[in-house]
Amino acid sequence: MQRRSFIKGAFALSAVGLINPMFFGHALRAEEEAIEMPVEDLLRDYLSGKEAENGSSIMQLNIPQTPENGAVVPVEVTIKHPMTADNYISNITILATKNKANKAISFDLTPANGIAYLYANVKLGQTQDVIILAKTNQGKIFKASKTVRVALGGCS
Repeated sequence: MQRRSFIKGAFALSAVGLINPMFFGHALRAEEEAIEMPVEDLLRDYLSGKEAENGSSIMQLNIPQTPENGAVVPVEVTIKHPMTADNYISNITILATKNKANKAISFDLTPANGIAYLYANVKLGQTQDVIILAKTNQGKIFKASKTVRVALGGCS
């Protein structure tokens, strides 16, 4: 009978450990996993000493100015730029200026994509600027941004 009691106790203890990881002190939190890097450092790394051109003339940003929910903000970017083998958009990056992890997404493209387009849902914790960076295979960098107002408590 002692062996059965031991096995039952071991299973109960492991079930408690799976249900409540904090009981064993190894809780995983998103804020601990987020890579904190200031937006200025991300921009400096992305630009690599080059100057970004104003991309508002070639970038069409479809981002709601006041989204219903800051946890899911749709960001749609269409870039009017040729996608030929020798001149194309090779990367689109979305930065959120006041999030703990500022780089929301970075997406690489090839001429096979046919169009420089990106749609992503981004989490915004508060009112902030969303910066869109686009890099060509020839090293040109375009930049556009939009201020997004997130309602208080809109993102948990």
